[in-house]
Amino acid sequence: MPGETAISSLLQRLVAFRTDRSEVAQAEWLRTWTQALGAQVRLDEVQPGRVNFLATFAGDDPTRTLLFEAHGDTVGGEVPIRLDADAGLLYGRGTCDNKAALAAIMTAIQRVVNTHRRPPVTILFASTCREESGGEGVEALLASGVRADVAVVGEPTHLIPIRAHKGVWRCRIATHGVAAHSSNPSRGDNAIYRMRRVLDALEARYPEWLMSRRDPVLGAPTMSVGTIHGGMAANIVPARCEIEVDWRLVTGLRGEDILADLRAYLPGVEMTPYEEYPAFSEPDASPALALAQRACESALGRAPEPGVVAWAANAGFFCQAKIPSVLFGPGDIAQAHTAGEFVELRQVEQAADVYEQMILQAKNTIKKQGGN
Repeated sequence: MPGETAISSLLQRLVAFRTDRSEVAQAEWLRTWTQALGAQVRLDEVQPGRVNFLATFAGDDPTRTLLFEAHGDTVGGEVPIRLDADAGLLYGRGTCDNKAALAAIMTAIQRVVNTHRRPPVTILFASTCREESGGEGVEALLASGVRADVAVVGEPTHLIPIRAHKGVWRCRIATHGVAAHSSNPSRGDNAIYRMRRVLDALEARYPEWLMSRRDPVLGAPTMSVGTIHGGMAANIVPARCEIEVDWRLVTGLRGEDILADLRAYLPGVEMTPYEEYPAFSEPDASPALALAQRACESALGRAPEPGVVAWAANAGFFCQAKIPSVLFGPGDIAQAHTAGEFVELRQVEQAADVYEQMILQAKNTIKKQGGN
């Protein structure tokens, strides 16, 4: 893709907003951009400096509502913005995850509004906060009463509709001992040694326990110990040790189920849950999958078989709210969060084409289910 394009310029503008700690500046810019197209807009503060953006484009058929959601935050870390026009790549933090989807959604909406004045159905365009660090943004969006007949969650799926993703539950497990001088360790109680027994117990029980909860679509849930911290210095018997454990959930398995089993299996051990994203799975007859495949066929000349991913996204929250959903967007998840994050601009253009077709075909594809 030679030179600069409208969608490349738009994406670079979005990437220039640093949103790992606050979405406010980007959301204010989105407000101006969407209001110029005739949208009704609101910004909701979820936490100090963390905001949700929501634009509503009234449709010719107000009885059907199509929601496009793409989180506005990114992980931290500097990745200089750089356009490689010869290769058709744009580098920068958030290019792939998740501002390429934002730019493609915005482009699709702009095309429809400029061509038809009003979309055929009501369009909600949401950019939520804190997807990367807890999901509080989409939870707040749903708690505010937002509903739709179908939700399209923009994520880097390599232009493949995704019908299911695993959820996540994370917890901290701590062991406690008694501090003492390391020259006489028998006077203390080593919390790291206690944690060793916890780790042995986790390895002994949970591989089989998780395999017994295998889901026919998502496969088996998994467990991974990601961090361990203990002690203050080499010459002090450690009084505390803590690990963080990441559990990948499947449909029907919740964090509270794991916590109940952990407490029964490891009585007296301190456990602190701190994050959960629900699992997501759509049935074969889902209107969201039908819309995505028809739009892909129209825009790309092919209808990819819906896929399944092990990572988590906001679709699980829409699934909980009984809103049929699909993940779809440009970019490769392998580039997300990396030190050299980039996106292929051709895919961003193609995603905009697919999103546009979703809007144009929504009226004939989705049935009203009590939209917004």
